Amino acid sequence: MVNKLLSKVTIAAGLSLSLLGVTAPSVFARVVRVAVINNSGKTMTAVYMSAPSKNTWGENELGGPIADREKADFEWNQGDYEGVDAGCIFDVRAEYSDGKFTELDAVNLCKEPALNFR
Repeated sequence: MVNKLLSKVTIAAGLSLSLLGVTAPSVFARVVRVAVINNSGKTMTAVYMSAPSKNTWGENELGGPIADREKADFEWNQGDYEGVDAGCIFDVRAEYSDGKFTELDAVNLCKEPALNFR
């Protein structure tokens, strides 16, 4: 009787551990948060992010323009990215209402809680 119960517990534990291995990346993934602060003296109209290895920018991350001296907060699940610096290292481009832009190369957004564009 005890052996039968122990066997069932062992099987259940084994199944649980294998399921944990499948779901672990999504369950334990870190949420990365960063603030984009506009201190440029102009209205920021777009923010683009891209992995440094890519030659194209992603989509505009802003839901709307950011006025001077305002900020926008972003967050994403680090588990959605692959690689050594998964979901941390990005090139960032901010564009302004006058057509000018600022680019930051290979910023570690996991270590930089805020990007201050001047």
